[in-house]
Amino acid sequence: MEYAVAVVIVAAAALVRGAAGFGFATVAAPALAFIWPPVFGTSLVLVLDMAATAMIMRSGALAHVRRDDALRLCGAAFFGVIAGVLLLKNLPEHGARLGLDITVLLSAAAALLKIRFRALDHPFAAMAAGFLVGAMIGAFAIGGSLLLAWLMAVDRSPKEMRALMTVVFAFADTLALITRIALGVFPFETLKTSLVLAPVMILGIMGGSLVFHRMPAEIWRRGVAVLLIVVAAASLANTIFLT
Repeated sequence: MEYAVAVVIVAAAALVRGAAGFGFATVAAPALAFIWPPVFGTSLVLVLDMAATAMIMRSGALAHVRRDDALRLCGAAFFGVIAGVLLLKNLPEHGARLGLDITVLLSAAAALLKIRFRALDHPFAAMAAGFLVGAMIGAFAIGGSLLLAWLMAVDRSPKEMRALMTVVFAFADTLALITRIALGVFPFETLKTSLVLAPVMILGIMGGSLVFHRMPAEIWRRGVAVLLIVVAAASLANTIFLT
């Protein structure tokens, strides 16, 4: 039964990732927390998200990446990821669930508000965003909606957003996985589970990518943010009232 539910969750999350360039972890991690502990679920999401990122990179998304943004964000994310994994290692399970839910809810709300603030288009602001995104990915495998909120604030185009998020996810996910293994907070049984769920994720991303090329930019931005808020709110209610 757990695997049947996980298949539905991964398929939905993959559709979002294929269409928006982000959102796989933000949908999958809190939803999987209904059936598995946070360390297991977020480790599984990291492995699958790395495969999803590789697929999107092969589709040519990186042609639109801004190198200055990528260098600043990834450089700061290096330190953020390490801090995030250390946080996860020292959090009790209930605290990890609560932190996961609140992180998703706040970052999705930030993306939905569609704030435009060009003053954030500054090297130090980019590095601050990179550190926070890295810390979120290290701790909870999530960071896309916060990164999207920053990209929207500095008015990057949808193709630039998708390309930059792909680069940051590739770097941060890989570093988070390595750091979790080094610190002993990576359950290796997630590798077997990821092999079972990988075909579902691949089909979902292929379908979502078709949607991306046919959907107006404003619709996908707001639609994905609303979806993330619904998922986060449901998971937060579960964490507070049912666990």
